[in-house]
Amino acid sequence: MFRKLFIIAFVVSMSVQAKLSWSENYTFRNTRWGMTAEEVIASELKLDPIGKSENLVKYQTQVLGKNVELVYLFAQNKLIGASYRLDDNYINSEHFVAAYLKFKAALAQKYGPAKKKETNWLNNVYRNRNNKRGLALSLGHVEYLAIWETPDTMINCSLKEDKYYILCSLEYWSKEFAGLHQEVKKENKLDPL
Repeated sequence: MFRKLFIIAFVVSMSVQAKLSWSENYTFRNTRWGMTAEEVIASELKLDPIGKSENLVKYQTQVLGKNVELVYLFAQNKLIGASYRLDDNYINSEHFVAAYLKFKAALAQKYGPAKKKETNWLNNVYRNRNNKRGLALSLGHVEYLAIWETPDTMINCSLKEDKYYILCSLEYWSKEFAGLHQEVKKENKLDPL
């Protein structure tokens, strides 16, 4: 009897360890770089795509209580990158800065200190006025960027104004497929993030 219980406990513990080690192999959400579009879609159990083409699959979801557009990018039917784009519209641009800082803090908690952090002032009019960060952002006077790196992924968190639209995004790129990403980007085959 004791032997049977021991064997059952051993089998259960091995299956739990296998399951835990399987989840540790994910590089973004429940996916791994190189997966096919079909595998990625199957991994998103609770979401339905809102858009799909040869090179991308889009979803609407939430991250840290913020509405985001989730985009998976493919080249040669391999997952090479993914991103979250803030999909909330704010009248006060300070809210974009707050969302960026929230995303950046969550990434720092998960991956440690950023490898690189930049605040790029393109116009210094509001540089020394913290209460005008949102205005400076909406006028295109400042851009923010933070970069993390894992053994297989480059992660960028950015906030900037582009053509009167404020873009706050988190981008994840496969290091293994970096060459493929550059090649496809050069040929302009991927929809822009």
